[in-house]
Amino acid sequence: MTTEAAITEAIIRWLRGRGAHVIKTYGGPYRRGLPDLIGVYRGRALALEVKRPGGKPTKLQQHELGKFAAAGAVTAVVTSVEDVKRLLTEVEG
Repeated sequence: MTTEAAITEAIIRWLRGRGAHVIKTYGGPYRRGLPDLIGVYRGRALALEVKRPGGKPTKLQQHELGKFAAAGAVTAVVTSVEDVKRLLTEVEG
């Protein structure tokens, strides 16, 4: 079974391999709900919540993703590198 950490690491490697600047966020008392990955890809801000297949974001995580989206970031809940590839293909049109 693939862990969320392994999925996150694979996504980071894939994005960085394509020139993205991406960082992994870590929770804490002042960072609850932040997306797991925040970065920039080809001039577009990214905010990605990583889950294992079948996993669902919390209401707070959904709220935070909504705030990033309202500010113009590309946001999504992703479960694999393939999810990220599809997302960026859609964004690039």
